[in-house]
Amino acid sequence: MSDDGLTDGLSFRIHHTMLPVADLDRSIGFYTRVLGMKGMGRRTDETRKVEVGHVGYGDRETQPSLELTRDISENTPAEVRPTGIHVAIHVSDLQRLCGVLESEQVKFIQPLKGIGGRRLTAWIRDPDGHAIELVEVRAT
Repeated sequence: MSDDGLTDGLSFRIHHTMLPVADLDRSIGFYTRVLGMKGMGRRTDETRKVEVGHVGYGDRETQPSLELTRDISENTPAEVRPTGIHVAIHVSDLQRLCGVLESEQVKFIQPLKGIGGRRLTAWIRDPDGHAIELVEVRAT
């Protein structure tokens, strides 16, 4: 909420964050199978020449999602360039998840660190090279 009153009385929430992907099925599979998200819808937009899939951890009407978008134009790239942003995901048991990620041969940018502390982190890449920060904050 701003301090200048311009948006007083309005409510906001993050709806989605878009990530470009080269293979929508592969990306949906990664986020649902490996990171525990649920599919929240899929569509093709012929006007924009994109195929879109939403994934996330709740109901799309009330919870934010990742919008995975694949270019379906005649100039479709074989690969996408990572965006330079990252997505952060809270995990209840990061050590266990890191074991799963290693068995799935997911690329780690930074392996699990902070063991023994209150905050654990690890960084991985999704199939298109986008950075994902994984975080577990333990109760004190």
